[in-house]
Amino acid sequence: MQASFDRRGVLTFPILLPQASATIAADMRSLVAERSTRAVPDHKRIDARRARLACAVSKGDLSLSVEIRGRNQQYAVSKTLNLINEMFVALHEAHPDYLVEHFGISQE
Repeated sequence: MQASFDRRGVLTFPILLPQASATIAADMRSLVAERSTRAVPDHKRIDARRARLACAVSKGDLSLSVEIRGRNQQYAVSKTLNLINEMFVALHEAHPDYLVEHFGISQE
């Protein structure tokens, strides 16, 4: 997994999920969008005043980017890594074959 950080304060995971199907992309976009709403508990929520998340699909690969606002680098990185972990947990539950095929994760 690769990440980049640019001068504008955007942390990007350009190919977080390679060759993600439309269903997987929709599931992950929904999960990411939900993290900025009051539908999730405070400890899981990402404060849009401190960091803004976005998902994109290019050539079938799903990317995740976070625009870090102000001096909230530690907050944004921590929340983003926790979100990525949750994304993989959700994939393990709903799309385990994808993880086996693209990441070599055991089916057990």
